[in-house]
Amino acid sequence: MTAGWIRGHASTCIVLVGVVLPIRDVRAQELRRWRGSLEASGHALFGAASSRLISFTAGGGRADSLVEVQSSITLAYADATSDDGDRSVTARSYRVSLGIDQRPFARISSFVFGSTEASLQQRVANRLSGGAGAKLTLQRKGSDDVSASLAILAERTRVLHPLVQTSATAVRTRWSLRVRFRRQLSDVVHLSHVLFYQPAVDRLARYTTESNTSLDVSLSKNVALMSAFRSRYDSEARQRGARSNHDGQLLFGVRATL
Repeated sequence: MTAGWIRGHASTCIVLVGVVLPIRDVRAQELRRWRGSLEASGHALFGAASSRLISFTAGGGRADSLVEVQSSITLAYADATSDDGDRSVTARSYRVSLGIDQRPFARISSFVFGSTEASLQQRVANRLSGGAGAKLTLQRKGSDDVSASLAILAERTRVLHPLVQTSATAVRTRWSLRVRFRRQLSDVVHLSHVLFYQPAVDRLARYTTESNTSLDVSLSKNVALMSAFRSRYDSEARQRGARSNHDGQLLFGVRATL
């Protein structure tokens, strides 16, 4: 990562924050206390096939009628045993993200966001991205909501052990379309689904998608059993040396809110 690239994108983010997040109104409601969550999940196969996957997620945030701040970190690890009995790492990834929304409870709101991530299975040594956009809330009732958002982001990907014919770094400007659905199905069952589609501005055939579906069953006010299906697709992953453009996880675990 060059110093010029960092300075240029840092300046862009500062300008976006200044435009999208104006000075706080003294009449705004008092900020809620910080809220957080911890999630531990995984799955395992044994017998004819032997593999295991574990994932940990921690998140936190706070909000009022003027601004909402949310952050999260996710770590995942998987390994498997080969026919000759050797165990090898098949997946290892992390993601750290931060988002700031202006007037999050309004029908139309603006936001800025940024993330850093890495993925062994998709051959990404590091991917740094950030941008800004607007969200339209189509429906909101209690904890239920349906929303769609459109943003533009800058992305820089450093390839893990690049092939001879592959560049060590790739810089993209992408559109980011997100659709989110959250629904309380009963007193103890909650369903959520988030879908991202992020094509390159100059070439739509270069795109990534991400789909996260989660079903929670509450055991108490602060603890729930959860199952999740996470699917990611990167149209350039195989060009970087990955075995597939697709990366999917089916997880079962526990989520605790703080």
